[in-house]
Amino acid sequence: MQAQSDDDHCTDTLADTPEPDLKHDKASDDDDQPLKRPATPHIEETDRFVEIHVPPLDSDKPQAPAPKAKVAPSLAMMQRQKLPMEKVQQIMRERDSSYVTETNILTIVEYSFVCPFKCRHNHLLCYYCGELYSDPELLRQHTLNTHNPKRFKVTEHKKMVKIDLTRIDCRLCGIKINDLDSFKKHISEIHKKKYYFNYKDSVLPFKLSRDEMKCAICNVLFPYFHALNKHMNEHYSNYVCETCGLGFVDRGRFVMHQQRHEEGDFPCPDCGKAFKALYNRDLHIDRVHRKKGRVYCPKCDVKLMSYYQKLKHLVEVHGEEPLSFPCTMCERIFETRRTLTIHRRKEHLKDYRYECQCCGQKFFTRFALNNHMPTHTGERNFKCKVCEKCYPRLKTLKDHMRIHTNDRRYRCHVCGQAFIQNCSLKGHMKSQHPEYEMR
Repeated sequence: MQAQSDDDHCTDTLADTPEPDLKHDKASDDDDQPLKRPATPHIEETDRFVEIHVPPLDSDKPQAPAPKAKVAPSLAMMQRQKLPMEKVQQIMRERDSSYVTETNILTIVEYSFVCPFKCRHNHLLCYYCGELYSDPELLRQHTLNTHNPKRFKVTEHKKMVKIDLTRIDCRLCGIKINDLDSFKKHISEIHKKKYYFNYKDSVLPFKLSRDEMKCAICNVLFPYFHALNKHMNEHYSNYVCETCGLGFVDRGRFVMHQQRHEEGDFPCPDCGKAFKALYNRDLHIDRVHRKKGRVYCPKCDVKLMSYYQKLKHLVEVHGEEPLSFPCTMCERIFETRRTLTIHRRKEHLKDYRYECQCCGQKFFTRFALNNHMPTHTGERNFKCKVCEKCYPRLKTLKDHMRIHTNDRRYRCHVCGQAFIQNCSLKGHMKSQHPEYEMR
């Protein structure tokens, strides 16, 4: 079955449009007589126009005026006068929000010098051919010299198109323009190009530089593009999580985030440990059992096990200066922002928000509170699979397991004797080397 053309579709749409009901005067003497319905409009299509002929009503007496029906302006216009078929098709296209959004993107890319791009982790990709670049300037030169913006096509309709605004300017007249809003006004008023100002932009603005990654909206600096890209969620919250209120640029990021809130019983198939969220279980499997990293290095795409390992890798392998996060309340300096945050909350703000309902003791983390609770409940939920001894805490069980594996990790620095537990080493130092007693 062949697809119906746009011209046929427009004609069918007009032909199927119902006529407004005609109301008659209730005081008329002819109340019992049947109403004479108007003839069906006859539609003729010429080479480039649509003509509508409505024959007059066949009635012996004047009819009461029909109520004014609410019809689309485009349809009313076509009923009053001849309308070019191209105009009919354009009106119908503009009713599609995706068409309007794509038209705005095409107008920006085609008539300015902005550079559209994609990304993979911390690497930049040419939007047209997918070639990978680490230097934004090389990407801009490649796009300008290799690709024609008139051939630009939106390939990811569910995502906002990332564009580099380092150079905007007008391609038509060469005028220098520094911000996107000024360009949209210029291209619409001066060059009469179509831009739908009543629709939200579907472009994600960046100003890329090799030396620094700065937000094009709030000028906040970031060490890597991945962090900057994640930051854009704060400015474009197109999808909002109803659970925690966080906003996200596109649906892909939103769906990945929602996995963290999926609550249930998700046991690990390898060790049996249960998790409330599927995301946390998968993270546990990759890190603990598969030894599979999830944190990418921005320089070589190596996967690391944690953010801290990534920072260490960048310093040791790629020769970067180590990051430092000084505390503003004391003189201590930390290697990660997370450890700085924990230090401030714990040492300066005294933010012990988790309180034991049995004794009133407060703890800094929920994990510390859970470790404390066996003191009151007497529960021993962690069982050794070798000797079947039970322990109240997972850490105690792990310490116990070293007995079965003969893991003697605590070594005396005086005589070299090794011990399984730290308490055994302390007892040894006290009895054998009192002059070196450990504190």
